[in-house]
Amino acid sequence: MSDFPAHQQYPARMFRASVGRQELTEILGSMSDLDVARFLYCQEMAGAYLAVGKFETMLISAMHMCDRIRLQMKLGRDTNAWTRSLEKKAQLEGSTLGSLIKILERHDVDRADIAYLRWIKDKRDYFVHRLFHEDAWPGELSEEGCALMRRRLIAIQHWLARGERNIWLIFERAGFVELERLGDGGLLAMNMGVYDAIQQDVERLASDQGPNE
Repeated sequence: MSDFPAHQQYPARMFRASVGRQELTEILGSMSDLDVARFLYCQEMAGAYLAVGKFETMLISAMHMCDRIRLQMKLGRDTNAWTRSLEKKAQLEGSTLGSLIKILERHDVDRADIAYLRWIKDKRDYFVHRLFHEDAWPGELSEEGCALMRRRLIAIQHWLARGERNIWLIFERAGFVELERLGDGGLLAMNMGVYDAIQQDVERLASDQGPNE
């Protein structure tokens, strides 16, 4: 007898890349109730993975567009705006979620909003790093165990989806963006850094013209 847990003895069953609707229907139809419960649990894992990716992508995109969020970049002042934008995007994409939150903290984002983002990060970290610390392997759970884990993963997806929208509300409170509420419930975000650039141009023009005689 092996001392390894069952999930380490046998590879997980995978669908062929070319599986079609009819074949998939037949496979599901032949499954026991327990197998279906495990299959649905795996589906919620996929949903949670997508929710993590969407939240982090939205945070990076929002931070990238906001000129008032500045990074410690090594580019010179004479570098053109497009190059600076690409460099900022690359730095953000290369950062961990924890590092992104620390960047926001340096920009005087409200403490309650930082605490909320860290709470979201903890839920994300549970899914990414700690889910299987509880031996929550699909092949080892009962139907009731799979249902419990599905509810937990669905909750994580809801929290991340809500957090994805709340990013813009946090940025509005921090003065990074101006939001217009649309009739369909959507948001239109305006980069407040545009006003800073306009003000700088006005001051530069006034300086070039000199004092009025």
